[in-house]
Amino acid sequence: MILEKKKLFSFLIDDLKALEVYLKEFTAGLKGVLRKTVESTLLAGGKRIRPGLFFICARGERFDIKYLLAAAASIEIIHTASLIHDDIIDKSLLRRGRETIHNTYDGDTAKFVGNYLFTQTFVLLNRYNNSKILEEMSVASQNLVRGEFDQIKTKKELYQGERVYLKKINKKTSSLFRVSCALGGILSGSPEAETEKMRKFGEYLGISFQINDDLLDMDSMKVSENLGKLTGNDIRQGNITLPIIYALRNRRFKKEISDIFTREDIKSKDIKRLLTILPETDAIDHARARLEFYLGKAREIAESINEEQKKDGLLKVCSFFEQEAGEK
Repeated sequence: MILEKKKLFSFLIDDLKALEVYLKEFTAGLKGVLRKTVESTLLAGGKRIRPGLFFICARGERFDIKYLLAAAASIEIIHTASLIHDDIIDKSLLRRGRETIHNTYDGDTAKFVGNYLFTQTFVLLNRYNNSKILEEMSVASQNLVRGEFDQIKTKKELYQGERVYLKKINKKTSSLFRVSCALGGILSGSPEAETEKMRKFGEYLGISFQINDDLLDMDSMKVSENLGKLTGNDIRQGNITLPIIYALRNRRFKKEISDIFTREDIKSKDIKRLLTILPETDAIDHARARLEFYLGKAREIAESINEEQKKDGLLKVCSFFEQEAGEK
């Protein structure tokens, strides 16, 4: 499924427009190369899924868009910072259809920009004078870095298994989904039990999102054009994603897949061969089944939330993801 912001958050259009204005004002305060690089990433589009979840979980009697914009921006800013660092590690050439910062400038510039955006996340959140939200984001940022580190450590480790994979993505991907929902709950004054449900919803949706991203990386070049990045990039980088974990269980292709991943330099022809092999295994179907399982877990949590506005919004998100997954 290729997620489209306009369809996913059509009911949040005014909130997301206000966020775009806020982010433009944020970048307008920067100068020189810093401004150019931040604009090229932060304002390059993106689905705004994480701030969208924040706005849903912030719904309630206290909802005040002006009050919430700094927190929403902090979520998108730390996400952008993580993408910049990811691109350096993965040596990615494209991000959201544009050249990556390290490709346009250099690695040092990209590191500096990413680090700057990380610091600005906490500068924005500090305006609320609320230790709970600072603690939430601190934990999320720690998990984000640990998840990335775990991914680096396990590159080309062929038989790491599904459990190791889930631990990695729970930190690397779900951490920002989780904190987006939690900050909304905290700033709206939700009881802790309700906020914990929102955290759990974010966790399950984040896992679903990452599995979907893994599947898209195995899809056609047409999909790659829509994403603005190269198909098979995870293979090229030696990242063992869920479809690969399942494909390695296939006796017929196990050795050939292993041989591809153990090569020092994985070439385009290797990627094409692997993308040809995968449909001949049940790996894609198994990965889609896990995607649907975690979407189901997210729906269960959403249905248990007592605050109606939040419940309704999160169920809409579930329905959208489920519909998109069903169209594959």
